[in-house]
Parts: sequence; C-alpha cells; structure tokens
Amino acid sequence: MKSRADAPSAIPTSAARNTTRRNTRRAWTAILTRNALVLMMAVFWLLVATIAGFCNAGEVTFGRVRVQALSDTLLRVEPRGPAGFYDNTSFMVVSRAFEGIDIQQINQTGDEAWFSTDHYDIHITALPVPPSPPPSPDICQVQSTNKDIANGARVSEYPDGIANSTQEQCCTTCGKIKDCILWIYDPNAVYCYLMQSAEGPLHDNDRVMGGAIPHSDKSNVSVAVFDKSGQMLYQIEDTGTADTYVNWPAPTTAPAYAVMDRPRFFAPEWGPTPIPSDAHVDPALVGTNGYDFRNDVAGDVYIFLLGKTLDDWHHSRQEFLQLTGPTPQLPDFAFGTWFTYWHQYTQSEAQGEVERWISDQLPIDVWALDMNWRNTTNNQDHFYNHPAEPNLFQNFSAWFEFLEQRHLRTYFNDHPYPVGLQTHPDEVAFRWEGLSHWMSMGLTYWWFDANWKFSIPPPTVDANVSGPSWEGLTNIAWGGHLYYTSVRVYDETQRPADFPRPIVLNKYASSNMKPGLVQHQHSAHHRYPVWWTGDGVDLEASVESMVDSGVHDFKTYVHSDCGGDYRGSAGDEIRWISHCTFGTILRLHGNAHQPWSYDNHTEDALRSYFNMRYQLIPSLITAGALAHATTFPLVVRGDLIWPEYGSVAQSNHQYYFLNDTLVAPIWNSTANVTSRDVWVPPGTWQDAWNGSTTTGPQMLTVSQPYERIPLWHKQGSAIITTPTPGLRTDLQDWRQLSVHIYVGTEDFEVVKALVSRNQTSVSHEVHIAQRAGVLTAHLRELIDQPREVESWHLRIQSSGATILTLEGQGSVHRAQQADCDDLKLFPFGRPGSPSPCRAVVHDVIVTSDALLEGVRLVAE
Repeated sequence: MKSRADAPSAIPTSAARNTTRRNTRRAWTAILTRNALVLMMAVFWLLVATIAGFCNAGEVTFGRVRVQALSDTLLRVEPRGPAGFYDNTSFMVVSRAFEGIDIQQINQTGDEAWFSTDHYDIHITALPVPPSPPPSPDICQVQSTNKDIANGARVSEYPDGIANSTQEQCCTTCGKIKDCILWIYDPNAVYCYLMQSAEGPLHDNDRVMGGAIPHSDKSNVSVAVFDKSGQMLYQIEDTGTADTYVNWPAPTTAPAYAVMDRPRFFAPEWGPTPIPSDAHVDPALVGTNGYDFRNDVAGDVYIFLLGKTLDDWHHSRQEFLQLTGPTPQLPDFAFGTWFTYWHQYTQSEAQGEVERWISDQLPIDVWALDMNWRNTTNNQDHFYNHPAEPNLFQNFSAWFEFLEQRHLRTYFNDHPYPVGLQTHPDEVAFRWEGLSHWMSMGLTYWWFDANWKFSIPPPTVDANVSGPSWEGLTNIAWGGHLYYTSVRVYDETQRPADFPRPIVLNKYASSNMKPGLVQHQHSAHHRYPVWWTGDGVDLEASVESMVDSGVHDFKTYVHSDCGGDYRGSAGDEIRWISHCTFGTILRLHGNAHQPWSYDNHTEDALRSYFNMRYQLIPSLITAGALAHATTFPLVVRGDLIWPEYGSVAQSNHQYYFLNDTLVAPIWNSTANVTSRDVWVPPGTWQDAWNGSTTTGPQMLTVSQPYERIPLWHKQGSAIITTPTPGLRTDLQDWRQLSVHIYVGTEDFEVVKALVSRNQTSVSHEVHIAQRAGVLTAHLRELIDQPREVESWHLRIQSSGATILTLEGQGSVHRAQQADCDDLKLFPFGRPGSPSPCRAVVHDVIVTSDALLEGVRLVAE
C-alpha cells in the first residue's frame, strides 16, 4: 500500500505529531509530484495490460454490474441503471478523476464472480432484481405488522397524528384524505399517523401499517472485499442498503467504509437557478431545469479502504473529498461575531443596537434579522414581496445602506414555501426572483430555516412540510444546495469579483440536537456551509455536535445558537460565549444576548472573549483554507491525533482548537467555580490562564470560575494572532502580527502557515525551532504581493525563570507577571501586557526583513 506522506502539514500524522509538522507548501508540492509519478506508473501498467490482453484497466463488468478500481484504496461497485452505467457527475459525486489501477476478473460461477487487483480482491454475487409489489386496492387491508417506516411526512390535516384512535378509524380517515397514501397504527399508544409520503427500508417496531407500503429498494448485489492475505475488509449483503448519508468511522476503528450515491441524479452547474442563456440543455431536461433524474439506481456504492494507521485514515478522507468535493472556503467575515434575535425589531431599534455594538467597542461582522423582516399574517410569509415595511422598517434600502456604511454583513431568515416541484420552471423562477431581489437590495446571503410548519421538500416530492425524504435525501441537504447555489450564482453573475465568497446558514441534520443524539445527513451536505444545530440546543449538545461533526460528517462549521434559546444567567452567558469563541462559528441567537443587557462586569468579560476571537482571525482564516484543502477541522477531536488512546481520546466533551489549544468547556452554570474532568493528551501543556504545566496522558480535575474556560497550550506549539483585533475582520490592521510560542525544556520544530485575507493559498510561513536552549525563528514570504505585514511580535511563554537574549535586529522585553486572581487577564497577550502568574513571557519585536534573515534567541 502506498505511503501516506502526502498529508498536508495541518494533519498531524503518526510520524509527525511527536517530531515536526511538515511544511505545508512543501507537502502540497509533494502531492503534485506523487500524482505525476502515479500517473506514469498507471500508463506503464495500462500498456502491460493491453499487451497481456486484459480488459480495460481500472474497470471490469460482470453482467449488470460494473466494478471500478479507482485507486488502491477506493473502489466502486455499480449496478446498471435504467439508462446504462453512469459516468456523469451526480448530486453526490463531483469527480471520479482518479488514476485507476488494473483489475481483472479471476473466475465466475453462475451469479458469483471474483476480481483481483494488486491491493485487494473482490467477491460479488449479482442476483436478478425482483419487481416491486403492487399496493393493495383496499386501504384498510393490513400490509405489515411489527414494522415501521424509516422516513416520511404526515398529511397536513393531521400534522401531529390522531390520539385515542382505533385501527379502523385510522385507515378509514386515511381513505378520506386525498394526499394520504399510508396509515400507521400504534396499538400500545392508541395513536394513528397518516402519511403523505413514506420511505423504506422498514425496521422493527410494534406497529400496524396499511396502504402503499414503501418498497425497500434492493440491488440484489452483495460484495465482499479482502486484502491480499485473505482478511475480509468489507462485506455487505445488498449494496442497496448502504448508507446514503455519511457517517465516517473514527480513526483506526474500521478497515473500510462504504457510501451509496442515492438518489443518483445529475445536477447542473447553475443548480436551481434559471438556466443561463448560453447553456446547452437536452430539450428533455428543460422541464427539470437541467437536472437529470433518469438513471437513478439502488446500490451504486463507493468502498473506501481505511488501512490500519492514522495516515491511511487521513488519506481516505482526502479521497472522499476528491470524490464528493471539498467544503468551500468561507468568506473572512464569517469567522467574526454574528448576531440575530427572534424579535420584532423596528428600524430605529435595530439601528440603535448596531450603534451600541460600535460605541461599546464590541467586535462584530454580521448583524441580521430573523423571520420578522416580512409580514407573517395571512400567509404573506409564503412570498418575498411582503416586507415588514413601513410597519416595522420604514425603508429597507436605507437599512442596507446603514449596514454597509458600518462595514457589516447581513442576512434574512427564510422559511420557504414551495409553489411546485423543486426543479419545475415555475418553482425555480419564483425562488430565484425572491432570493435575488433581496440580494440586489443589499442582503449578503440567506438563512435557510427548515424548522417551521412549512418548508420545501427534496426534488420529485410534492409536499410543503419538513420531513419528506426521497431515497434518503431530505430537504435539509437539498435546501443547503438550493440556497448555497443561489447565493454563489448571484455572486458570480451580479456582484463584483472582489465580493466575499458565498455562504449560507442551514441546518446540520433533521432533528434539533440533544445531548447524546447521533444523526447524519446526505453525503453532499458538507459542500454547503455553514450549519446550525436547530432550536433549544443546550451547551453540552453544542459541544458534542461541533466536535463529532468534524470527524463523522466532514462538516467543519457546525455550531449552535450561542447563548441558547433562553435568557440565562450572566455566568451562563459567559460560559456560552467562551465556548463559541473557541469554536467554529460565533453566532449569537435565540434570545436577548446583547452583551450590555447584563451587568458591566459581564459585558467586560464578553468583550474580552470577542477581542480574543478577533485576535485569532489570522489563524482562523488559515485553518479554514486548510480545512477546504484537507478536510482537517478547526475543532479537533482527540482521536484525530491520538487514536491509540481509544475512548478517552474519542471524547466529544473536549477538543483541540486550531490543532494547538486544548479546550474543555463547562456547561454546568449553577455555580460560579465549577469542576470537570479533562483528559490531558501526551506532552506538556501550559494552563492558558496561569501558566502552570501539566504532563499527559492523564485524567485531570480542573475548577474554573465563569470567566475562565479550561484552556491549555501545548509546549512546542505556536499560534499566529493579531495584536490589534479591531471591530471588523476586513478592517483589521495586520501591519504587525503576533506569534505566540509555548516552549519547555524539550526540543521541537514547528511551521506556522498564514493565509492572508481574501486569499486561498499560504502567503507566509514562520519556521520555529528549539535546539539545546536556542530558539530560532525564520520567515518565508510565499506570494509576490505588496507587503502587508511589516513587523512581527514573538511572544515566547515558558514555565521556567528564563532570560532570553536576542541575536539579531529587534528588541526583547520581559513581561511583568500578573496576579493569579486577576480575572481581567486573558490569554494571547499583546506586546507589553502582563504574563500569566506562573509563566515567564518575553515580547520580541522584529521587522519582517529581520525575520526573513532569521533570528536566534538564547536562553540564559
């Protein structure tokens, strides 16, 4: 199996995490070099296969099944669809441009066959597909007992079902409702559910059903994959039962994982926006806006062989990203503070709050309106042309101009009501006209809110509520596609080239997150950021979903309504904001979470967290670019770095922020000073508040007041910040940047990358190393552009009484130690600020020219 040395430096590999993290730019160059070598080898083996008389290198067919060996760790098994085998892109698959490896059919006996590559062997059984059973003409005839459906939508007449019903009343009521296709009776609860749509596969439950029972789609294709020693890596009895959602296994916990491309359909580049005038569309597809639903089939599966090491696991995630597309890079402002509140604002009240954020020196980038931007009576919220004007807002044009003058971005909440099937020209025109109108007025992007009494369904489904599913595709993933594509197309065609990258806000899964709840979404959903976890989510559930989504769902930007859907205590608010500061997206929503609405002490504490978030903007932008390129999340679960420690590393109650800082939020707000247990990973860690050190691995009980979230920096790490955070991301002064370096007694080497604002690739690298008490730092400027960073502040924090002498141009100042009880001292100090009470800090200021030449700091 090939080496996994192509993992970018943001991914901590097993070889690298105890020594040095590889140079990002050098690693990306290595990827290109490796691909060139693989391509040459692929050409060589293609010639060998041709001379030997083998079938097409990379694929073979076996009756109605095609097997494609896309790489030595990825294969595809595809039953023939209604229009033959499928080579186009799909809603899930954006590229199959893999090098391919040679595959041969070894033997065949009836419906079974064996296939072989140099890396794995495959056994396939392909039986005939049985026809679907016809529905019973008698609505009250029982079709199934002790079973239940997997998904579906209830009829609008009885959205909550019918209580105290008999089975006979249940079925006869269904027969009287036009849209009712299926009834489900629960004899234990004496409850009736009437469904307008339903899907299989059925699962066990003590219920009785009648009507059009959904057919459990099967491919009648079974697959088993073995390594060359004969060990089974993967087996599935029927590929039609594979996951249509992504639930990627934790590192080193499974030898393989498979996902099915279902529903399989072609999605045009313009998506659910009007067909461009210069597009060439098959006349048969004009009625579906260029979407092609004609070659769907159950059982088209992609099997990822995950290997045995952490490097192998990361490599397979890269292949998933290549197959299904990356998570797009966010606009820079998205890493700042967002604020909304479910409240009927008037224009004067809204403008007054914006001015208060400014006058109180509270950093913010997005101030937006929830659903009350339009009238909601008499179904006016089904449409886009009934704004709350002049009853709440006198003039929306003036409102957008007001926000633009203050360098703020904004969005509206939308609970969409369908006017037709999702790809029908009438629906496409209606949705585009409404969404694009408000973007032309000044709206930056949209919030697709599926949590409402009505909503759009997935394509081919005729419904107007959340819940209906089409072969596993719900309106959650479809809505993300619709809104993200609409914003992207509008940005590309109507806005200047330097307008920020597209973004939407949409829900991460169907149900509102609760502690312990596990749920996933369609395998394309990671392409439509960002995601919120629903209504009524508490702090514990927020941490769990944020941490786990980066592992299992490829969703880097899952987050919750910061502050919660309630008005908590001041201490509770600080606990929320501290977590969101060290989280993916900092978005206040739900109730009255204005920082000044509490006491002055609380507002000061919240301001300190907001400022700390804005200090981290350079590293957040860089981490976002690397997440786009590598799938490595901003909020990292422990087993992505230390899988060998099992369940303690897999905890979703703590995480590693930007791959450098251990964060352990406290969600019990009943008392000020509160304790919790934390797993400290291998290495030496400095407490971010007082500078004391702890060595792992070990379990530790820590106590902190409201103002302090448990936080540690790993010795031998570094993080780039700005010492002048400002109030907007795009107005920050980057003429000087800080590098916070945490040193101990052990030698180390680390490379910190920086992606400049509005850029997509690494612009700077700072190489830092400690050898025998000598710390060296060296800058590399990688992009030929006008210099923005003129000087660098190296803030070097150690746990011992050390004096540093600078060899080179610049200045060194030892910071004064703070009082251990000073709750106003926050991490990531600026030049001249005090050091934590149990640490020694030196502030070193050097010019960019001096750092390009390199500096040495000698400990005495």
